[in-house]
Amino acid sequence: MSGRILAGFLVVLLMTLVSSAEPTRVVQAEEILKKIELGQPVEYQNVIVVGDLDLSGLDLPRVPAQRTYMEINRGLQYYDIVVTSPIRIINSIIEGSVNLKGTVFEKVTNFGGTKFEGPVFLTGSRFNDTASFWEVEFNDTCSFLYAQFNNAAYFSSVQFNQYADFYGTQFNQDADFNAAKFNWNADFSWMQFNQTAYFYDAKFNQTAYFSWTQFNQTALFSEALFNQAAIFWFAQFNQAADFERAQFKQTVDFSRTKFNQTTSFDSGKFSHFVGFFDAGFLDVSFDDSQFSKEAFFDNAQINGTLSLYRTKYEILNIRWSSIHDLAYDDTAYHLLIQNFNKLGFGDDASECQYSYRCKHRAELFRQYKFDTWLFDLLAWATYGYGLRPVRPLGWAALLILMGGLFFFLTGSITRSKENKSEKKPLALRRREEPPNGNVSIWEAFLLSATYFTSGASSIISSTPTEFVPLGRGRYVVVILRLLGWIFFVLFLSSLTRTV
Repeated sequence: MSGRILAGFLVVLLMTLVSSAEPTRVVQAEEILKKIELGQPVEYQNVIVVGDLDLSGLDLPRVPAQRTYMEINRGLQYYDIVVTSPIRIINSIIEGSVNLKGTVFEKVTNFGGTKFEGPVFLTGSRFNDTASFWEVEFNDTCSFLYAQFNNAAYFSSVQFNQYADFYGTQFNQDADFNAAKFNWNADFSWMQFNQTAYFYDAKFNQTAYFSWTQFNQTALFSEALFNQAAIFWFAQFNQAADFERAQFKQTVDFSRTKFNQTTSFDSGKFSHFVGFFDAGFLDVSFDDSQFSKEAFFDNAQINGTLSLYRTKYEILNIRWSSIHDLAYDDTAYHLLIQNFNKLGFGDDASECQYSYRCKHRAELFRQYKFDTWLFDLLAWATYGYGLRPVRPLGWAALLILMGGLFFFLTGSITRSKENKSEKKPLALRRREEPPNGNVSIWEAFLLSATYFTSGASSIISSTPTEFVPLGRGRYVVVILRLLGWIFFVLFLSSLTRTV
């Protein structure tokens, strides 16, 4: 029985606490405005503010401000209104509109847990101390256009039920939008985040604009959800960008975006059109990501390493020339080769295959498989795995040159005593033939080339009868013929694979 009484008491206590958290007292907006005008602290909790909070008619200090044409066009004056009062209106409801345009807040500003039923205008405002909007709910238009936050700004778990306008806003300290919810269009265009930008678990239920926005420190979008289009045209990420486990349900466009440090889209899901046209990356990872539609990387440039470990995609519209380095993974390489062949990019597929074989060779050495590594090394050096037909030609030229020098320097080739030149007049023979039956250096090179090509095929050239190899020259002739046959086969093999 006592247990039931205790449980009932706890229920009543819990209900009392919950009811006490709801706004219970009505405060007129004039009361708050009067405190601000007198420079007094504004401290309210669990209240309902009736009326409009408009600072434009108050007797407050005004300081000249340099405005751009765009700011003047948005209704800002050539001065700032300075507010020295700390403002804390927490867990309350503000029923009217809020006009804080062109205001400088020198002290802490805290609207945590408050609901704004009317439009909120903070256009061109400047927060020199902490600004807290955690768990705030904006039920009408909210504008932070050209605002400036010089200290930490907290928008975690905030909810925007109408248009959220942060166009041109500047955050000079950390900006916390973790778990924020944007139920209408959110405009973060032309913004500047000078410290860490937190958008962890943020939900964008309408179009999100981050065009021309500059992230000068880490940008965290991990587990963010974009239910409509995400536009990042010309955005710039100067430090790490984290989009791990982010979900893009509709179009995502990173055209001409610059990622100047490591970027991670690991475990991301792209359900619709994906565009990285003319984007620039350093290191970027799409490990465990999934592309449901064709992804476009036309004219994109990845200057560091691209990682596609366990990435799922149907078509990845990218050229091998855009990839500086692909992280080694057997499956990733083979899928990309198939992707190039599917798109008809034969040369790209060959280059990708060549890169894979080179990295596979390094992996063999790392695993101490020296026998396989040695044969792989020979395949790379002699004919580039069948993908470098010019390489056998280079070896052929080098071997012919070496053979000719050997013949000339060792004198291991002499003229046959009976040759066609004996039928020529004596004076002509004396001009053509070196003394003592020796051959000239040009004849030595010609002989080396003849022996080399005769090993490849008798159709190309036949064994010369007017010259006779002597001593070690006989072995060199055999070696040249054998190597000529080998490199001729390697050349044909490479040619058939690349042409």
